[in-house]
Amino acid sequence: MREILLNICLVAVATALFRMLVPENSFRKQIGFLTACFFITAVISLVSGREAVFGDVSGVDFGTESKFIDFSEQTTKQRKQAIGEELSGRVREVLNRNGIEPSKIYVIVNISGLYSISINEIKLVLPPESDFIKASAIVEKEVGEGIKVTFVPQT
Repeated sequence: MREILLNICLVAVATALFRMLVPENSFRKQIGFLTACFFITAVISLVSGREAVFGDVSGVDFGTESKFIDFSEQTTKQRKQAIGEELSGRVREVLNRNGIEPSKIYVIVNISGLYSISINEIKLVLPPESDFIKASAIVEKEVGEGIKVTFVPQT
């Protein structure tokens, strides 16, 4: 009995160490599930006295190549568009309150592989009679000084 408890503790420690090595990404839940399955199988085999055999998996062909659909690019594009539209609406609202009416506002959004979002640039399309310096100062005050504000003349 003592040997079984010792082996269960060793399996628990090994499982915990493996789970700590799992990076923060989209597969964390799946890897956690597989680790839990391994732990449960190891504990059951230790308690029952039988040896767990993982090599005899029938009906699964690991040699074939599976096709899958990657939705991450589509999701990223939709998220960029939503962020751009929201920020564009806020900037338009602030500029309109100050008497400046932009024709269009372009927001350059970047989403990196680790899902960090950054706004690189805001392009304002203003009529020729608009004061770009005033508009730029208003936008920088609203969104922060780290974002580049550029002017595109209306054609």
